[in-house]
Amino acid sequence: MVTPILDLSRTFQRLGSGTTTRIDRVERAYLDEVIARDGWAIISTIRGFLMFEPDRLDRVRTHLDNKNMDASDKASTIRAIASTRASDLSLRKLMWRMPNGVAYFNVGHTNLNRPTMRALMEMPDNVKAVMINDTIPLDRPEFGGPGVRTTFIDALDTTIRFANRVIVPSKAVKDSIEARTSGKGFHPNFIIAPPGVHLGMQPVKVERSQKPYFLVLGTIETRKNQSLMLDLWERMSDKVEEDLIPDLRLVGGVGHGGDSFLERLRRSNVFERTVHYHDNLPDDEMKSFLAGATALLYPSHSEGFGLAPLEAATMGIPTLSAHLPAVKETLGDKAVYADPDDLYQWFNAIRDLANEEMADRAKRGAALMAHPVPTWDAHFESVFAAL
Repeated sequence: MVTPILDLSRTFQRLGSGTTTRIDRVERAYLDEVIARDGWAIISTIRGFLMFEPDRLDRVRTHLDNKNMDASDKASTIRAIASTRASDLSLRKLMWRMPNGVAYFNVGHTNLNRPTMRALMEMPDNVKAVMINDTIPLDRPEFGGPGVRTTFIDALDTTIRFANRVIVPSKAVKDSIEARTSGKGFHPNFIIAPPGVHLGMQPVKVERSQKPYFLVLGTIETRKNQSLMLDLWERMSDKVEEDLIPDLRLVGGVGHGGDSFLERLRRSNVFERTVHYHDNLPDDEMKSFLAGATALLYPSHSEGFGLAPLEAATMGIPTLSAHLPAVKETLGDKAVYADPDDLYQWFNAIRDLANEEMADRAKRGAALMAHPVPTWDAHFESVFAAL
């Protein structure tokens, strides 16, 4: 049995960020699993590396969850409880303190570089498993910020050269990577393992509204295409009485291009009338919003894995999605699809969902709740079986 070593550099670097992304949740799920398997962890900091033996790692999790500590206190405390500290130049010595037969996991796209990988190569019977969550910086570089594409290319090149296993959330991501590596002499050993969908208990409170509402859940950024929804609600406001227009609720932090969208939204005549924006919500409030929605709207131009539609399915909430391979792979015909550039298609589909008969809505909801969704148990069973 391999001893897992988790690279927690992303979690450490994002202390105090205030925004929890899907990749953050993935790294946290791996932390829980590594602790359960008596694993180790390393963290890359500007001062060098920190190493945590199994008896220290649960304390790291406790401090990460401490809501009474700010980011600076958490960082200082985590540094203090490290088993060993090392400069960048002595990383190899640090790694040799670990047992033979280790499996290094990097699932956060952070500290993914050649020196770390080369240090791991010197350890006997090592496995280096890297998760590539998507290839969006290559597929749709116009939606990334400055330098994102170059950074991703370097990370992907490091992965295919040094990793023994490449974990991907969907066949769509695997196919995209293979298309870029075929003919170059590299043959990555893929593990297709969708992340677990776990919202915990059903929400105690379901958001109630005087009017039906549709929900857009996710980071506010150009790629997510929230602008199409604002276009649609503005168009409806010109043609339909306001009392007859369902509400649109946008929930998420701000990403690339999000500031300009929010500026446009706040200037719009529909803002806080039929369109409402909510910054990142606590999980319990997010679940309440999702449980009360008529449908989840998912107009994104590109996704490596459609988590929000699956979260909606667990509550019996339908998704109206763009034609995304990752969503079709997991939800198939249980979702409704529309062209992400066709306003008319979205209007018709939203109108149909808003006017759906109660019996049909209940039937659809039951089918969605019965639809199998990925679990973290299945994910880790697939990953560790492949090691």
